[in-house]
Amino acid sequence: MNRWLGKLDRNAVFVQGWLAVRPRWAAAFLVTLCLALNLPGLASLPVTDRDEARFAQATKQMLETGDFIDIRFQDDPRYKKPIGIYWLQSLSVAALSPGDLTQIWAYRVPSFLAILASVLLTWWAARPLFGRRNALLAAVLLAAALAVNLEARLAKSDAALLACIILAQGALGRLYLLRRPPRETVGIAAAFWIALGLGILIKGPVAPAVAFLTILPLAIYDPHRAWLRSLHIPWGIPVLLTIVLPWFIAIGITSDWEFFRLSLGQDFFSKIQSGQEKHWGPPGYYLILFWWTFWPGALIATGGAALWLWRNRMHRRPLFLLAWIIPFWLVLEATPTKLPHYILPIYPAIAIGSAWILREVLLPNTISGRTYKQAVALWVFVAGLQALFLALLHIKFKVAPSPALILLALLFGLTAFATARAAWDRQFHAALVTGVISAGLLYVAAFRVALPSIDPIWVSQQTAQIAAALRPCSSTPMVLTRFREPSAIFLLGTNTKVEDENAALQALRNGEADFGVFNADAFNRIAPQSEPLPQLLACINGFNTPRGKKLRLHVLTMKAPEAFAGCPVPERFRCPSNQPGGRP
Repeated sequence: MNRWLGKLDRNAVFVQGWLAVRPRWAAAFLVTLCLALNLPGLASLPVTDRDEARFAQATKQMLETGDFIDIRFQDDPRYKKPIGIYWLQSLSVAALSPGDLTQIWAYRVPSFLAILASVLLTWWAARPLFGRRNALLAAVLLAAALAVNLEARLAKSDAALLACIILAQGALGRLYLLRRPPRETVGIAAAFWIALGLGILIKGPVAPAVAFLTILPLAIYDPHRAWLRSLHIPWGIPVLLTIVLPWFIAIGITSDWEFFRLSLGQDFFSKIQSGQEKHWGPPGYYLILFWWTFWPGALIATGGAALWLWRNRMHRRPLFLLAWIIPFWLVLEATPTKLPHYILPIYPAIAIGSAWILREVLLPNTISGRTYKQAVALWVFVAGLQALFLALLHIKFKVAPSPALILLALLFGLTAFATARAAWDRQFHAALVTGVISAGLLYVAAFRVALPSIDPIWVSQQTAQIAAALRPCSSTPMVLTRFREPSAIFLLGTNTKVEDENAALQALRNGEADFGVFNADAFNRIAPQSEPLPQLLACINGFNTPRGKKLRLHVLTMKAPEAFAGCPVPERFRCPSNQPGGRP
């Protein structure tokens, strides 16, 4: 294997150099890489709870109502994030799936395209500052990162935000490092302010915060501050306001200024003060998760690289990367509310720094290879945990792995071992190639094969399949009781009723709903109040992933069984025959 890895290492260096001087081929290579890494599972992975389903449902209601100013989830305002991602998703769905607004893949296309743009923008941002070869390596490291691939498959705002931040930071890096006269930087400054404006429309103050936290240490530690004039602040801020003010004024008027109270008061500031929605984490949370969220590139971005950057912090290129990474990271670690994707805005800088050190520092043996040998064991441990997670899912839910999954697992194990062996022998370009291949195999296995096949974790999809079978025999919306996840609303329809058990029973009795979804133990509580007894139409066994609890649901109706004779429930949802009369 050593000989094969050595040959792969030399060939990887040659191909990298060949692509680096051919921008069109390099761009085509990065696009192909993103397609291979990000597309598997984009359409087959069911809608996830809860953020993705909330974003998608709010967009769906915009398309249904034609109101592209207000943001609502059913009848409730959804004033947590600005409008940008909803507009992007609306355009995507209107173009790709106008006849069926429940196709979640159409809502995910903007995230996929934003990740593709983020990879290309990382390459663009690093080329004039760190060299063509380093830029290409950095783009590959970002494209392969697990957290980036997760966001490419979710209909949320974070992928689009990442693209805006990289554009702004790439422009800022050019203004700081290239030091051109202000009259020659108008275009780059315009890109900076436009990116910040778009970032605000996507996710509020995050993009300006990253930029400000980068500029502040640069202005403090670098005595040469003339470059700040190249930001063209006197006309840059008006450009930004021109982008963001029209919608903010419109939503303020539409919501009677309630948007600002909820988005800033209840969402933004509450995250700073306490762990919102049980998403609390201790300081060091992102440092611990880094090996998972930036896998497989974490093998390259180890403590030795970070130490070298810190020792050379007074040089402008390391200083720019550290200014991009450290302040924002520290702010996130100090904030009580923590989620793995919050750290994404600094990953392009980590990718650029890792590629730069790999090419120009580590290979000439400036950093001891012992650091990387120690990292190999941790990298293999994380890779093993991810494979173990998929195995445990199949064991827990008693789902037999498919032959395709077994083959992918074997190939993943082989490439992961090759990555560890190559890194141990300091053949880092070979390790990068096999590491990216192992990541691609993992993403296909997880997002395309394993997760979509485990039915119990997709309770909303099962409920929607039952509703689709019964719909020809019903003209009323379904009513939900305790199981009321956003994904169910998205799949069942905006007019789906959400009630407590007594109100749901009354709706069935009054004919306001033909069938409802109840917890399996609900019958014993509601039967004494009900005459006639509800009829049992279907049973669902599943697992409520957001709550981490097993579920057994019953679909009940007050109508006679004959009313649904022409709409048979799929066999796998039929209840045990030991329930006489079709009653629970």
